[in-house]
Amino acid sequence: MILRFLLTILVPLTWLLITFPSVTTAESIAEIEQFDSTYSNEASLYEFNLLAIASLSNLTIDGFKVSELSGLAWDDDENLLYALSDNGYLLHLRPVFENSKLADVLFLKGNSLRDRNNRTLRYKESDSEGLVVKHGNNGIQGDSRLIICFERIPRLVEYKTDGTMLAGIPLPAELSDIRNYKGENKSLEAVTIHGRFGIITGPEHPMNSQPAKFGLDIYSLNGRHWSFPVHNEHYGALVGMTTMPDGSLLALERAYGGIFPATEITLHRIFLGEDKSEINTIYTFDSETDILNENFEDITRFKGDTYFMVNDDNNHPLKRTTLVYFSINKKLANEQH
Repeated sequence: MILRFLLTILVPLTWLLITFPSVTTAESIAEIEQFDSTYSNEASLYEFNLLAIASLSNLTIDGFKVSELSGLAWDDDENLLYALSDNGYLLHLRPVFENSKLADVLFLKGNSLRDRNNRTLRYKESDSEGLVVKHGNNGIQGDSRLIICFERIPRLVEYKTDGTMLAGIPLPAELSDIRNYKGENKSLEAVTIHGRFGIITGPEHPMNSQPAKFGLDIYSLNGRHWSFPVHNEHYGALVGMTTMPDGSLLALERAYGGIFPATEITLHRIFLGEDKSEINTIYTFDSETDILNENFEDITRFKGDTYFMVNDDNNHPLKRTTLVYFSINKKLANEQH
């Protein structure tokens, strides 16, 4: 009798557990402001269309704080936006759209980055700065991988999306030695994957071996090197980049410094050739623009010509992380590249 009673309870319960797998708790963390504003330099071939700004709650969930975000990457297959903290952990976010407009951002979970021995990265090893998704748009779920670049101990590492380390990625000799950089905190800052040249990475400031010039530099893993002019020749730094639909790079330059320090950001479209690059500066947001003049640190392509960009709040109690949703569109019908 008792056995029959237990079976009448356990069998339906087991069926429910199999039929309805556990659901990750998703928490809304955004306040959304909608925009329809266009910005462009007169000489630019492209224009920046500001669509929405999401102010993210500065909260901690399961030990992971929505703060100090330095990297961003969109995974189309998993419908996930990965945000990377420069403290060595990943956030899984999900942007929510209603009627083609950004309506919310959900926090799904966080994961610490770990080393080969499955130990959480700490101290200098944890200064993670940029990331890009590999296999994130091949129509297959479950095979996404993250390529992450680091400062202080410059390296590229491939991870599973849960923070499990898979393998280090060999760098050109010049990029492997921290002594070749302008400083420990000025090494590898940005990474993307290019259809023609593979993984592309870049330091925050030019390498010591580069001649004195006002320019920024990016590298492929086979040692190919491109330079492009910087907008702010005194303080400009490369902090993020992503690949556009036509194979160009969208590079994010940030400048901060001076007697009365103010942050400005500049978006560049860069066409990579075999031995040189061509640059078209889209727009600079500075104190006079009075918008988007925060410490933005990375960008990622979303769908089509739309993108996300995120700032680092420096864990300041009075600041909030800002996620910007925008599009980049050609001003001219016919472009050379």
